[in-house]
Amino acid sequence: MRRMLPDRYLQALTATLCLWVAVVVLGIFASGVYAQSEPVLGIDADASGNTATSIGQRDVCIEVASGDTFVVDVTVENVAGLSAWEAYVSLETAVVHVIDRDVQQLLASIPDSNTFDVSESVPEADGDNGLYRIGGANITDEPTGVDGSGVLARLTLQAAGAGLTTLSVRPVQTGAGAPVGAVLTDTNANHIGDSNGDSFFDGAILDARVAVDQSCPADDGGPIATLTGSDGGGIPTWIMVAVSVGIVAAAGFGGMALIRLRRTSSRGTS
Repeated sequence: MRRMLPDRYLQALTATLCLWVAVVVLGIFASGVYAQSEPVLGIDADASGNTATSIGQRDVCIEVASGDTFVVDVTVENVAGLSAWEAYVSLETAVVHVIDRDVQQLLASIPDSNTFDVSESVPEADGDNGLYRIGGANITDEPTGVDGSGVLARLTLQAAGAGLTTLSVRPVQTGAGAPVGAVLTDTNANHIGDSNGDSFFDGAILDARVAVDQSCPADDGGPIATLTGSDGGGIPTWIMVAVSVGIVAAAGFGGMALIRLRRTSSRGTS
């Protein structure tokens, strides 16, 4: 006659399996999120909290007054082997002017780097076309790139007049008929994020806005900064919350099973 495993052992085994499955799911979820991370370009309307190699809270809009001078960042996330880049920042020159730039940021973090500034001269102001070319390249003898996320360039802007303008590095059609857009190049001369062979970055691009002498629109859908100041990568919060709830639930079921096991054991010995 076959002997059946006592209920208390089955309950303990079930509790252990629940906890084990929860841990495995968390590991798969986490590794999957990181593995699926794609490069992202963007503009952060408030540079505070950012460093050359890290991105803090991204502000989608900043409120300033006419005549104010402030800085915004051109950022990139999840790149691998980046050694050169170029982008065209579109803006309305009646609202803001570009008066300075600094590309000694993410590329300059490469050990022994020599970051060459390929940007056009400043200012980008009244009378210009509102497309400011900015970029940099690491021109060391041996091709060397950088991985991760950070600031590609820091732009100093001046509020020129009342209005609302969008800052963007999305591809645009020029008056000459030729499109221009962001290009990210790795150490093998491949164009990062180019899915259709035109050299331009085709991944996600995040815009920002500047509100001069007015409030930022309520529909911007993100943090809004003021001139006096206002998370970066990693696993989205909702995923961590969902997985955490799953682990707590699994632990709860396991704990209940263990409590029942103890009670059963106590009854058996009494």
